[in-house]
Amino acid sequence: MNEIERLINIAVKQVGNSAEKYRNWYYGYNAMGVAWCAVFVSWCFDKAGIGMIKTDGAGCFAREGNGEYGTWYESEFSNASTTPKVGDIVTFVWNYSGRYDNQDKYYSDHVGIVYAVDSNYIYTVEGNAGADNDTSTVKYKSYSRTNGAINGYFRPNYKVTEKGEEEMNFRQGDKSDGVLAYKALLLLAKDYNIIKTKVDNSNSFGKGTYEATIEVQKLFNLEVDGIAGKQTISALSSVVHGKAVTSTKGHNRIIDDLSKKLEEMKV
Repeated sequence: MNEIERLINIAVKQVGNSAEKYRNWYYGYNAMGVAWCAVFVSWCFDKAGIGMIKTDGAGCFAREGNGEYGTWYESEFSNASTTPKVGDIVTFVWNYSGRYDNQDKYYSDHVGIVYAVDSNYIYTVEGNAGADNDTSTVKYKSYSRTNGAINGYFRPNYKVTEKGEEEMNFRQGDKSDGVLAYKALLLLAKDYNIIKTKVDNSNSFGKGTYEATIEVQKLFNLEVDGIAGKQTISALSSVVHGKAVTSTKGHNRIIDDLSKKLEEMKV
């Protein structure tokens, strides 16, 4: 099961639930009267183990995460070339004056998760649907793809190929031994003055790792997307090892340095 399938599987199992479970998770108590559609989406991504902005604001996924966590696409109502996809975070505006008054293209009143798409409609799972903030539940919904209330889609940086298979790419929010090895390489690159970005010394792919990845990609004229794929890691590895060979460190010392930094991040 890939990331998108895992997310959708979790989201659809919530249908019929009320606000309390999700508000308690986000606020630490059942915040009566507070809208919870974005909290529901955040909860689903968290339980699926997918790195995403944790927020209670419908427009914040794209506003705060565009570039680092995913890509923003305007609705088909605004841009006919947009094609929604399963796994998109769809946002809505009930009155466009709010968006224009705030001069904020991400301004949104409501948000949900797209679980299916056909040639005419999107099908969603949404929290805080069908009633007021305290009596609403998680519901299935559907909308014409050209519905004017759809503000746009935020498409997360899922680790899936077109065939739905997971790629060996590292993204912000990832946590694995592979991420640790990549971060150790970045830390050595910083020590050797190959890059200037200060890498976060944690056990996951944090903001500092993302910024360092951007620097590496610019340095080697690669696609700048903040995702550590095969080309990014290979280019970085080659220059780090090359630097070691021409210095007093040598191959044995670089292995020792990598091992030391891995142990520091695992503490």
